[in-house]
Amino acid sequence: MRHFLLHLLLVSCLYLVNGQSEAETLRQIKLYYPENIDGKGKHIPITPEVLRVFDYFERQAHVKFSIVTLPWKRAQREVLRGEGIIYGFSKSIERLAQYRYSAPVLSFPLWAISYGEENAQIADLNDLKNKVVVASVGISHGLEYERARNVVFTVQEDYLSYQERFKKLLTKRCDVILIPFNRLISRDQIDQALHEKIIASFNDPELNGRRFNVSLNPIFVDTIHFASAKQQFQDVIERIDKAIERGSKDGSLSKLLKNY
Repeated sequence: MRHFLLHLLLVSCLYLVNGQSEAETLRQIKLYYPENIDGKGKHIPITPEVLRVFDYFERQAHVKFSIVTLPWKRAQREVLRGEGIIYGFSKSIERLAQYRYSAPVLSFPLWAISYGEENAQIADLNDLKNKVVVASVGISHGLEYERARNVVFTVQEDYLSYQERFKKLLTKRCDVILIPFNRLISRDQIDQALHEKIIASFNDPELNGRRFNVSLNPIFVDTIHFASAKQQFQDVIERIDKAIERGSKDGSLSKLLKNY
């Protein structure tokens, strides 16, 4: 009996130690994501596809995210203060000096959307020379984009929705919008999705029936990452990198991102 009680005590102690160890490894962390607002000023919820990505990394990296949506520049400042990590982050030379990046979660091509015959044959970066490209405040589209901005083309930053930016194209207040699409989608499929899904979803009389141009080729290829301030949350970024590596090898991450 004495030996049995001693055995139960040892088992209980091991259970408590292991339970405590598992709880300690579940990192609670703020995850910053860009705030999206529609043409009426209402917040656009995070899409189910993005939420599934967050759920994947919570499970695979053994973390628990508290998702915070903020204007993009403010979100970046919070991360630099060590308040959490960020998702949806592209690289720039300035950012590389301040942030630690995860491995790429995904990469996708950026296509130039324009309006009017004078912009109908955009095929590569050189065709953006002296044009005005509209982008969200604080957004980068990767290193190649950063090297070309305000050198090849001029960047006009705003907080507008895509719906309002298409109207800027119509009124010649900008020349190009850069929109990411899945790498596997052809130009014809993009043209169809642009008009039959994106623009049609606005149900806006000013945009209905308008035909916009899709560039002949993608102009940039961007990569999307998690990131933290340097020397902050290094263990979390390491866990995320391992989750990316596992998911890439077994195909689970690629399958998840197929319809991203």
